[in-house]
Amino acid sequence: MITSPSYQAYKELFHSLYNELCNYAYSFLNDDAAAEDVVQETFIKLWQKHQDLIGIPNIKAYLFRAVRNNSISALRKINVEQAHNKGFELLADYSEEPDELEKEQSKPYYEQLIYEAIENLPPQCKEVFTRCRVKGMTHQQAAAELGLSAKTVENYMGRALKILRKYLSAYGLPVCMIFLVNLFKD
Repeated sequence: MITSPSYQAYKELFHSLYNELCNYAYSFLNDDAAAEDVVQETFIKLWQKHQDLIGIPNIKAYLFRAVRNNSISALRKINVEQAHNKGFELLADYSEEPDELEKEQSKPYYEQLIYEAIENLPPQCKEVFTRCRVKGMTHQQAAAELGLSAKTVENYMGRALKILRKYLSAYGLPVCMIFLVNLFKD
C-alpha cells in the first residue's frame, strides 16, 4: 500500500469530495453510473498529474471544473453514439431482405453483370476462374489441365476475384454475388 504524504492527501480529497462530485456530474448526465465513471476518471487523471498540481490554490474548484468538462465530453460522446445508432436503425429499415419476386426479377440482371465481368477478365484469369468457379474444379484439377502449378492457379483466382469485386462494386452489387456464379449455370 502506498503511504506517501501526497497519496494520503489524495485519498482524503477523494473521500471528502467523491459524493459531492458524483452529484454534480449527475446534474449533467442524469445517470448514476456515468456520473461515477466521470468522477473516477477525473480522480485518475488528477493522480496521474498530481506532481504538476501541487501548487494549485483551490483544488476543489479545479475538480469541479474538471468534472463539469468531463461530463460535457461524456454527453457529447453519448450524443454521437445515439446519432450513429439512429443511422444504423435507418439502414436496417432500408436493407431488409428482398422478397422472392424481387430476387427472381433481379436474377437476370445479376447474371448478365457477372458474366460481363468474367468476360472482361484477362485471358488466363478468365480461364482459371471459369474452370474453378463455373465448372467447379479444384485448384489442383485446373492446374493439371492447364499445365500450371496449383499456386499459380491460386494466384490467378485471387487476381480474378479482386478484379470482379472491383467491377461489381462499381455497379453497387454486393461482392458475395461472385459466389453465386455456380447457381447461375443451371
